[in-house]
Amino acid sequence: MANFKTRARTLDLLGRQQIAGIPTAINELLKNAHDAYADNVDIDFFRQKNTFIIRDDGVGMSREDFENRWLTLGTESKVEHANTSLPPVDPTKMYRNPMGEKGIGRLAIASIGKQVLIITKTNNNNNITVAFINWQIFELPALNLDDITVPITTFNKMPDVHEIDLMKDELLDSVKKLLMKKLLTRDKYTEISETISSFKICPNSLTKQLIRFKDFNKNTNSGTIFIISPVEEIINSDIDGDTNTKEATKIEKMLMGFHNTMTTSHPAPLLDIIFRDYRSNDDTYINIIDKEQFFTTEDFEQADHHFHGFFDEFGQFKGNIRIYQEKNFEHLVNWSGNSFNRTTCGPFEINLAYVQGERKHSIMASEDYSRVTAKSDKFGGLYIYKDNIRILPYGDSDYDYLDIEKRRSKHAGSAFFSYRRMFGVISLSQEENFKLKEKAGREGFIEDQAYKNLRDILKNFFIQLAADFFRDDIKAGPKAETWATKRSSLVASHKALEKRDKQAKVKKFKFEQALNNFFEKNNSGLIEQEISSILEAKKQLFNSVYSIKNPDIASQQIIDIESQAREDINQYKKSILVPTPRGFLIRGELKEDYDTYLLAIGELEERYFKPAIDCIDELVEISINSYQIKISKRKRLEQAVDFISIEARKVNIEKRNNTRQVIFDINKRVKDLTSELMIDLDDQIRVVKDKFKHISIENESDINLVEKRNELASEITAVSERNTQILDAVIRQLEGIYWEKDEDNNYITNEQITEALGEEIEALREKIHADVELSQLGLAVSIIHHEFNSTVRSIRTSIKDLKAWSEVNEDLDGVYKNIKVNFEHLDGYLNLFTPLNRRLQRKKEEIKLLEIKSFLIDLFKNRMERHKISFKHTNGYMKGKLFGFRSSFYPVFVNVIDNAIYWLNENNTQDKTIRLHADDEGNVYISNNGLKIDDRDKNRIFNLGFSRKNNGRGMGLHISNEALESIGYCLTLDTPRDGSTVTFKISMVK
Repeated sequence: MANFKTRARTLDLLGRQQIAGIPTAINELLKNAHDAYADNVDIDFFRQKNTFIIRDDGVGMSREDFENRWLTLGTESKVEHANTSLPPVDPTKMYRNPMGEKGIGRLAIASIGKQVLIITKTNNNNNITVAFINWQIFELPALNLDDITVPITTFNKMPDVHEIDLMKDELLDSVKKLLMKKLLTRDKYTEISETISSFKICPNSLTKQLIRFKDFNKNTNSGTIFIISPVEEIINSDIDGDTNTKEATKIEKMLMGFHNTMTTSHPAPLLDIIFRDYRSNDDTYINIIDKEQFFTTEDFEQADHHFHGFFDEFGQFKGNIRIYQEKNFEHLVNWSGNSFNRTTCGPFEINLAYVQGERKHSIMASEDYSRVTAKSDKFGGLYIYKDNIRILPYGDSDYDYLDIEKRRSKHAGSAFFSYRRMFGVISLSQEENFKLKEKAGREGFIEDQAYKNLRDILKNFFIQLAADFFRDDIKAGPKAETWATKRSSLVASHKALEKRDKQAKVKKFKFEQALNNFFEKNNSGLIEQEISSILEAKKQLFNSVYSIKNPDIASQQIIDIESQAREDINQYKKSILVPTPRGFLIRGELKEDYDTYLLAIGELEERYFKPAIDCIDELVEISINSYQIKISKRKRLEQAVDFISIEARKVNIEKRNNTRQVIFDINKRVKDLTSELMIDLDDQIRVVKDKFKHISIENESDINLVEKRNELASEITAVSERNTQILDAVIRQLEGIYWEKDEDNNYITNEQITEALGEEIEALREKIHADVELSQLGLAVSIIHHEFNSTVRSIRTSIKDLKAWSEVNEDLDGVYKNIKVNFEHLDGYLNLFTPLNRRLQRKKEEIKLLEIKSFLIDLFKNRMERHKISFKHTNGYMKGKLFGFRSSFYPVFVNVIDNAIYWLNENNTQDKTIRLHADDEGNVYISNNGLKIDDRDKNRIFNLGFSRKNNGRGMGLHISNEALESIGYCLTLDTPRDGSTVTFKISMVK
């Protein structure tokens, strides 16, 4: 009689060589953790140490379980049998259907690395079982399993390096014996020995460094730890993927969505999985399985279409179809592939969301559409879950097991669905779908009759859905009208918005360019130079009049030069003006830039243009007096009025012609549109009549005249209704043109109303965002205030005690004052965000300005020395005082000085100076010679959220001003003092 013998390499064949790769192996270990009733699974990959650790807090294993189950291949550990007991369960938790069936999944560890240290412990047991396995030995030919030793030891505490070394020595001795028996070569012996010796890990110290680790030294904790080292190099590629593509990495594809978390009312995940990738030697890591990167219930609900229902035991679907989130259909999908007999796969549920392939066909907001489609590009697909545990590789965007993309490439017109635009789940259960069995290598279900039924049912489902709901041709069913109508409406709206946005973008770009050019000219002094140049040129012309002997000619020449000078000034003024924005909405910084421009133009008018006109008048008077020429004032006035009149008429004629051209263009477009629509209708009528000629009613006695008439009439009606809708839309637009004269003789147009409403809406949106952020911040700070309330009282009591000591000990006086000021400073900062009725008791006092400077020196001394910044004050500041709360004033000075240090450092000047001033009226000034504040920013630096700093929050100056206003002061930007580029002013509100 003969018996089968098992070679050691059988384990290698069943494990490393059968598992598709490291991601699949990790997934297998996650399923084992599920079966062990774990709540948490932590994966820690230390790249620099080439160590991979996966651990769970499940029921763990005793030494007996480890030897009789884990080290025994094909055990009945997941299959009930009369002669064996089932593995332990956690009676405190709900029963879990086991995911493993074949007893070989544990061999997947060999795919991750060459050797593993296994540490496991059961609950309420001091014994910790430890085993050390080198997988290279199992690759050797001619070895039987009986020839290989697996060191196993039981400890009463977590082992240290010495205890692990003893286990390594035991394994090395067994390998040496194999060498002596000539069961492996010298080279193989050296290779394996070096691998074993390289394992230098102390579990006791390592586990103390792990996040969220339940100490095995405590009796009540349990679980299993796999420490794998060295790790296969391919894992780096599996994690990092191709950085040049937006594809999900192999790890992400296989491990994302281990539980169903995307559908609404999904079952609660049983495992909380974290994968920490430590890429350097410090404690920083990246969480590979970031739950926010996968589909959420919010993503699912926002999708364009939803399909939810059940396939019964005969493969017939019944459920709800929601198209564009606005119409629900109770729908049936029949399947005759099994001749209406019971299926082998069993009944199952489907819950699927779908996003349209193009943005213009989707109802989703642009931001949501971009976010969800980015996810679907990486993770889109139809996932299969069995008892809420994912079955690989279903759901992988590269694994189109329903031939959806294949069908789409062959029948683009009728195959609506795309695999990368769908995300959803097929929900199976062990009880209902037990005949669907996974392959040993975890590459999907065994392709038997049960899997064939499942696949055929789903293929038929998508083909039928596309035909029933997503066609816009003559073969479309009645339920497809909702999708076709809505999609047409979305496309029309998208095109209109796209065209408007394109036009607005061009106009906005030109507007921004014009503003920037203006500010460049103004800041560089070019405008002043140009006006001076015009005046200088005219002055020379006036001087040339000396050479004219004829008084009449000379007088006319003076009048002509004056007229030309005025025109040149006016033309130059027009050349720098930025036209009023039309056709797009200006808001945010652009709106503030435009407001700054309007102020700047007003200043230029007062500083340069009006004085230039006055200068021309002076030059005329000088010329008249010098040449003793009499010029009629009436003639000068008449010529000036004529000039203004000509300019006004020129502008208005130009605008009148532009208006008439627009009217002409609109009139032509309306006429062309109506003609085109009538031609379309006429062509359609001719086509229908042509069809009528070929219908032989006499030879077709059974023809349905009503049905045929309706069919022909519908073709004409469809074109007629389309034309009517288009013309109604045009009429509404034309009727929307509005203007009206108000009581001040000004005209109000619908454009002004629209712009005003648009600005109001945008302002409200921005205010909402700011209010929400401040509300959250205020809530957080109020919570901190509440929690620290008792601590604050204790500190205040201690400060009072310290004051008593300082009164009798002069050495403590400085310490006491410094602590008191700093405490009130911190207290003031916190109280800026909390309701007034919660403000801590403070006392108003007279504050010497030099005390504030001393405080600032203590705070900023190191930074100022590091950046070589001088901190000076004037005599006026030295004598000055403020009256109020220190905790209100100090934060303001701190914020302004902090900003000054930042911008001085950005300026890179040699002589960096911050100077404090004060005047006799009680005003305080803070100046510096750092970067100059741009004219456009002067009116918005106090706005909440505005900042020119990198990563700046834009809150400091806003909050400082708010704090000062609450005590009757204000913070403003003042004219820079001598030697400074920026000056802030703190003054009382009058």
